[in-house]
Amino acid sequence: MSLTSRPRRHPDAVYKIVDGEALIVVPGSEAQHLVLNKVGAWAWELLDGDHDLESICEQLTIEFDVELDEAGRDLNALLADLQEHGALDNTAN
Repeated sequence: MSLTSRPRRHPDAVYKIVDGEALIVVPGSEAQHLVLNKVGAWAWELLDGDHDLESICEQLTIEFDVELDEAGRDLNALLADLQEHGALDNTAN
């Protein structure tokens, strides 16, 4: 995905944040559920189709005190995992 992409959570995905972690269920997907750590849960909430990847990465550097390249790698890995499990909306830009 490019830095201008605005990924969005799958519209049927339901999630709950508990103690900073996200429990995600995507009805009809092969995955029964996904669990994201604090950083993943924080990023998940920004996957609303309004935030582009560049702004999410920049916010990650501030929120979690990481370098921009590390934030980008981690965000790309998260997106790949979410995509693999059907948790992203494939119709989003």
